[in-house]
Parts: sequence; C-alpha cells; structure tokens
Amino acid sequence: MDFTSALPSSRFKELHAPSPVDYLLVVSVLLLVGFGLVMVYSTTGIVSQEKMGDSLFYAKRQLISAVLGGIFMVTCMQVPFQFLRRISPYLLIASLFLLVLPLTPGIADRAGGASRWVKLGPIRFQPAEFVKVFMVVFMAGFLSRHEQKLSSFLNGIVKPISMVGLAAVLLLLQPDFGSTVVIVVVVLSMLLASGARLAHMFLCCIGVGLVLGLLVYISPYRMMRVVSFLSPFADASGKGYQLIQSLIAVGSGQLYGVGLGGSQQKLFFLPAAHTDFIFAVIAEELGFVGGLCTMLGFLVVMWRGLLIARSVRHDTFLFSLAVGLTMMIAAPALLNVGVVIGLLPTKGMVLPLVGYGGSSLIACMGVVGLLLGVRKDAGDHPHGSL
Repeated sequence: MDFTSALPSSRFKELHAPSPVDYLLVVSVLLLVGFGLVMVYSTTGIVSQEKMGDSLFYAKRQLISAVLGGIFMVTCMQVPFQFLRRISPYLLIASLFLLVLPLTPGIADRAGGASRWVKLGPIRFQPAEFVKVFMVVFMAGFLSRHEQKLSSFLNGIVKPISMVGLAAVLLLLQPDFGSTVVIVVVVLSMLLASGARLAHMFLCCIGVGLVLGLLVYISPYRMMRVVSFLSPFADASGKGYQLIQSLIAVGSGQLYGVGLGGSQQKLFFLPAAHTDFIFAVIAEELGFVGGLCTMLGFLVVMWRGLLIARSVRHDTFLFSLAVGLTMMIAAPALLNVGVVIGLLPTKGMVLPLVGYGGSSLIACMGVVGLLLGVRKDAGDHPHGSL
C-alpha cells in the first residue's frame, strides 16, 4: 500500500524536496579548513617561535582568515544570481584593474622576487586570488550569452581565450605563473563542459601548451625550474633543493607518518613548508594515509561541486559557473600535490583551504559560498537532481 497517496501532493513534494544546503560539501570544506589550521600550527610552531617570538603567530593569522572566510562564504551564498549575470561582463575590467595594483608603486608589496601582493595600511592581500573568482563569473556570463555559437572556433575558443590572455599578461608581469596556469585550466574546463567542440579544444590545448612552453623557454628562472624538476640532484643545493627536501619529507612519512608535530623537514629545511609545500609535511607527519585522506577531502568537494553543476545543467550560466567554481578548488589542489611529489615543476601555488594564506583561504571559501548558492537556487527551481 502506498501511504504517500494519502498525503497532499504539495506536502509530499515538500517532504521529498532536495535540501537547500549541501551538508556534505559544507562538512568537507570545514574539515579541510580545520585540518589546515592544525597543520599550519604544526608546521610553523617552532619556526615562528624562533623568528617571531610567538609559536601561534601564523596559526592565529590563519584562524582570523578562516573566520573572515566563513563570513564571506555565507555572504556569497546569498548573492542573487541575476545580479551576477548582470555584472559578469564588467568583471573582466575589474580583474584587470586588480591585477594592475601589484604593479603600482606605493602599494605594491614585493616578496620573494615577485610583486603579487598589495598593501593598504594594515591590509595585505593577493589580488590574483580574487581575480580567479571574477574570471569564472565573467566567463560563465560570456558562455551563457553565446551558448548558441560555442560550436564555432571564434566564439568557442578564440574570444574567451583572448580575454583570458589579457589577465594572463598582467599575471606574468608580477610574475605569477601558477595563477596563470590555474585560470587557463579552469577556463578550458568551462569551455569543454559548455559545449566547445573537441577538435577546437584540441587545437587550443596545443596552442596554449606552445605558448606556456615558450614562456618557460625565454625565462631563465622558469627554465631552471624545469631543469631542476627533470634532474633535481644535479643542483642539490640550488634549484633542486626544494624538491629534494619535499621528496625526503614525503618518503619519510611512509604509511602512517612520524606523528603529528614530528616533521624534521619543516625545521628550516623545506622552504615554504606552511604554504606551497604543506602537503609534504602532511605526508611526513601523517604518512600515506594522511595524504590520501586529505586528497579524498578534495575529491569529495569536487564530486559535490560537479553534482551541483549537473543539477543546474538546464541553465548555461549556473552550469558553467558551478563547473568553474569546482575546478577553482580541484585544479590547484591537484597541481599542488603534483608539485610536492615531483610530478610537476615547482611553482608558487598554495594548497587550497589547507595551506597558509589569507587571500587564498578567503577567496576559496567565497567560491564554496557561491557553489552553495547555486545549490540553493537549484533547490528553489528544481530541474535536475543531486
């Protein structure tokens, strides 16, 4: 006997309506952020005590960023998508403006030979992290406005890649090769998901690969990174040093690790241990199991993000936006781990949600908020399923 037949149809739909919040996505993100706070403290406690006189120096700053990121996430979840559609054409201009700031004397804050940060009084941030989000929204708007023409080479490849190229030029002037790669990968993913032809995508990938290869070839420091990646022990105390120390950390962890807080490589041996190479410390202290669980957390985020995209596949703007936002977290996570374990050349790229970096953490949590907003919109106007 079907007891649901006794319920009013509206009540039955209410009982079976999808939840407006993807709790699995929220829990996965909060676990990654919480785990990141623990690992930032574990990685920097001794070093920051020596350098800053406060073992919690970096951990407290990351905690403040996490709180601000949580507020930003909730705020982004409430943003009306009709508003995002309307402003999407202008976000390319906003992105270019933000990318000029780190190149502007007086407010540019150089570090490590790069000019990627802006300092306005007590506030220091990295515009590129927010530009990535702007570019995803801009591209989602472009794809929705030209969805009937995406099968053409001009509208499906040339125009979007040309507009991304404008941002890429400013990023490379900083220089920020890592963010350039992330934006290109994310945009290509959005183009592929939105209906660009495979043959055109293949030609585009060849072209992008040649351009990136040329940029590496004409840049001595990038070329040295590739050479050290191919043969790190040829310059063990120079360009190959960071990768070697990372591989030592990963190898030392074996299956279960040396124990939380027990890493030796973080003690002034591994550069950028709390940012770009925090995964190496995770692997050393928590072993293969800890590294695998971390990657599973990102895979869950990617899975839920793509399911959200599928639930709004009837709407090109929301669909391409969800795909782009998902790849905004998944792509740098995969690239970062690839660098740490020696599968990719070294580049400046923090592990999303986990590694130390206020701009990255706040921007990533904003990305999650927008994804949750898409999920909420799908719940209010169901055309797909999760």
